[in-house]
Amino acid sequence: MSYAAEPYGQFVDNLLRGLTGGVVRTRFRMVDEDQPFRIAPPGPILPSTLAVFGQATGSYARFVLGRDFTISPDSVLEWNARPDGTPAADAVWPDEGTDFFVNYDHTGPTGGVPQLSDRNPGSVVRLLSESFAIELAVLSKQLESIYRAGFLDTATDRDLDQLVALVGLERRTRASATGTVVFARTTPATADIFIPAGTRVSTADAPAAVFQTSADGLLRRGNLSTEVPIRAEVPGPTGVVAANAIRVIHRPLFGLDAGVSNPVATALGSSDETDEELRRRARRALETRGRATTGALIGALASLPGVRDKYVLAEEDNLIRPGVVSLRVAVDLDDDTAARAVELIEANRPVGVRILHDLDRHATIGPLEPALDILDDGPDAPEAALGGDGVYFPVVIAVQILPASAALSPTERGALGAAGKKAVADFIADVGVGEPLIYNKLVAGLMAVPGVLDVRVEMYPQGAAPGSRRKQNLEPTGPLRPSNDLAHGGGTVVEVGGELIALDVTIAVTLINAGLIGDQAVNREEARRQIARQIRDGVSRLTQLDPAALKGLASHSDTYQLDTVSYKAEFIQGGVRLILDNPPITVTSLERPWVRSLVLAGGG
Repeated sequence: MSYAAEPYGQFVDNLLRGLTGGVVRTRFRMVDEDQPFRIAPPGPILPSTLAVFGQATGSYARFVLGRDFTISPDSVLEWNARPDGTPAADAVWPDEGTDFFVNYDHTGPTGGVPQLSDRNPGSVVRLLSESFAIELAVLSKQLESIYRAGFLDTATDRDLDQLVALVGLERRTRASATGTVVFARTTPATADIFIPAGTRVSTADAPAAVFQTSADGLLRRGNLSTEVPIRAEVPGPTGVVAANAIRVIHRPLFGLDAGVSNPVATALGSSDETDEELRRRARRALETRGRATTGALIGALASLPGVRDKYVLAEEDNLIRPGVVSLRVAVDLDDDTAARAVELIEANRPVGVRILHDLDRHATIGPLEPALDILDDGPDAPEAALGGDGVYFPVVIAVQILPASAALSPTERGALGAAGKKAVADFIADVGVGEPLIYNKLVAGLMAVPGVLDVRVEMYPQGAAPGSRRKQNLEPTGPLRPSNDLAHGGGTVVEVGGELIALDVTIAVTLINAGLIGDQAVNREEARRQIARQIRDGVSRLTQLDPAALKGLASHSDTYQLDTVSYKAEFIQGGVRLILDNPPITVTSLERPWVRSLVLAGGG
């Protein structure tokens, strides 16, 4: 069931047409079983009066004759479709399973003239219709608000507060203290450690002030700590605590052996908890409290270091394998973490449900616990399909960065390359099991790096032929997690381009025609300026540097002719100056030719 408010104009049309002899709100449901959608008019339909309306993409929509649908001679409404049954180009269809309605006028049987017929503005019939339509439109909008208030994804403000109260939650107001805490390790993390929003921490001294993290946190591999925002559970000044007073994690997070602390004192918040923050807390409460859903299993595993919810794929088929859930954990875990994962599955699995997982592939945790009852002695046991190989989809990402500045020091170039690698790592880390790699999303992440002018990206499966390495999205070949880790067969190459090839150019020109009139020194200088501008503008397009190529950049002139072009070259970043004159140079995509100077032969 779904509901979308109809506008005032639609109610006016319904009332006015119905009172003056038309047919209104002939109802159909957008399901295959109800086809064909045949209209049964009392008389021939007047096509110009036909109006079809309903819901499209969750909102009210009025459909267009010709673009969206057609009417056959026997009054069957047919939605415009392609041969495969999908909507035709530009056609809008009602949402699947929703109702749509048809209004129309007809000639009617002989003598069937309605007693009310004046639809003109100012008429009594129209005035009454518009008056009632206002009330109906207001009521319709109120009903839509009531409908939306009943769902977690669409409820807002006070409606959302009342909805989450059903699971014992309430919005945290600006009276709740806020701050940040630092989760830390004594040694660099061997894998990403995910810290879910809602993690509870508190002060060590009684009475304890309890806080929850208000956003997801991630301690990345190789780092010692990460900072996460927090908000007090109880409003009021009790949540204001001194620096380093928060030292307790209520539910220990595996891998954070140095605990938690707040580097600065907390303070009363400056804003209320947003609707989205409250929705996130409510979803988590619903998933984890029951311990009877796949969401609860995924949420429990996501508390492990390096495991995010999108790295876990839960599959079940109640027809083929009733009471069986298959879990694929697409993360490399050590012995202790894999064993802890098995314990979490046992603690959160529904009673009577068998869990098939691939955690035994990670390390030497020994045979799976018999209490999990996941062993299958039959010939179709799925463990082989879940374990070992077939977990990752190895991809290679090759990036070339063109910096905005042409004069970067080696240290700055190294920092820009590291920022590019981090952007690639963040992009890969945000892709879950079976999710596609979106090419434009990676490009956007790289372009957002400060100091990047342009990027060139290739993203392709490991082993792809050179001709197939196109700029496109990548779809995993199954329920696999895309990975560019070398251990999984992938790879990442980030190169910083823009290395300057400085050219000191010397030209020889001969004045002709009008160039011989007047001060020839001035005319020669004007010729030099024109040639310099043309060569500087065009040199960046060259892939091969030689005198002929540079000379070809200068256009023909009626006042001078370009006789010769010669140059010396220097690689600025590498500090290499070529001794030979006019060295032929093949320009790579990482290099940028630059005319540093252009002079006339003979010192002009």
